[in-house]
Amino acid sequence: MDKRFGRDYFAHARVGLFSHYTYPTYAEDKGTNYGGTHYSAEKPRTAVSAEEAAALFDGEKFASAAHDLGAEYVVFTAAHAGFNLLFPSAVMKETGCTWKCAERSDAIDKLIRGLKPFGIPLVLYLPPNDAHDIPDGDLSKMGWTGTEGRMTFLKRLIREIYDRYGKDIAGFWFDQGGPTEDVCDFVRSCNPDAVIFVNTGVTANTNKHPLSDFLVSEYYGSIEGCDSDTLPVHYSQVNRQIGSWYAVGNKAPTDARNLYRYTVRTVSVENQFNAGIAWSCGPYLDQTWEEGVRDLLRDLGSLLKSHEGIYGTVPGKSYVTKPDSTLEKSDWGVSTESPDGKTVYLHVLNRPENGILTLPAPIDGKRFTKAFWGDSSLSLDQTADGVRIGFPTDSDPIDTVIRLTAE
Repeated sequence: MDKRFGRDYFAHARVGLFSHYTYPTYAEDKGTNYGGTHYSAEKPRTAVSAEEAAALFDGEKFASAAHDLGAEYVVFTAAHAGFNLLFPSAVMKETGCTWKCAERSDAIDKLIRGLKPFGIPLVLYLPPNDAHDIPDGDLSKMGWTGTEGRMTFLKRLIREIYDRYGKDIAGFWFDQGGPTEDVCDFVRSCNPDAVIFVNTGVTANTNKHPLSDFLVSEYYGSIEGCDSDTLPVHYSQVNRQIGSWYAVGNKAPTDARNLYRYTVRTVSVENQFNAGIAWSCGPYLDQTWEEGVRDLLRDLGSLLKSHEGIYGTVPGKSYVTKPDSTLEKSDWGVSTESPDGKTVYLHVLNRPENGILTLPAPIDGKRFTKAFWGDSSLSLDQTADGVRIGFPTDSDPIDTVIRLTAE
């Protein structure tokens, strides 16, 4: 993996795609039946084996979906339910659990090859403490008994992953409280530039795990049926579903406008240096997507790419968006800016009625010299009391981006 895809890259990433694509485990001895990705909307059966799930996976199609979204990174399952691996694993076969990995097909390699032409880095999801859906006999064979046994197995597997894929793996997204410190040290010994995400809970987290490079909030609530302006934003890496975690028959919960406005608000949040928002969904085994989801990725990506002030920016310091805030009808919007602070982007999400955007004085004391909407110059008047900008009559109802030049 190109060294530019290190921790600084992810700290400044704004948009990602997070996907569970999984073969299930039925742990009858524990009374659990942890489902997995369905074959299609019409055929709700799960894969018959890890091999089938890996063999059917189309890395080029998935990478195309990530590219259409405008994703700057992908988080994808190396293993999830029952710790079934989507590649042929010598480590897993050594345990005797030959059914817990693909026999010949390699979904991870296919995804790496699909993503490379787009320059999108891959982070692998692993659940290092997932014992609730693994049969006791499998746990014993894997040595998955107690923390030391789990971590020993995990290090063997990580070594195999790096031997197999090299630095084409940008890092790991560890679920369920994450691994121990020696495992994270081992990851870094394999790849010093590796990024490490450690998730400590399903909903919003406020304290970064000490072994994690980033603050992570896996779920942070549903967007279904909501005006996204009413949803709180956060400065952690946020994953919100726009389908199912893995395709099981849901459909797109909203439209691209709703997702776009939430994305803009998220990337503007104070101290959002935690990889932004990763929209979460995935394909069926037949490589179609849940109803409306594939189109939603494309439509959202089109909006993200057609508006300036999102990619390559940092949260605005002149007009600050606070964590857990919502967007009221009386609020004008949010701001981002260039890393050097010389260009400020005002994302006007609620248009002023009188044709004049009136703002308070910038809290960082910036002095603005010019205002533009696209190539059009706008009137600008800044005093000690605030800023007044002539608002374009043919403005964008989704997000009118006004670009300010600062001294």
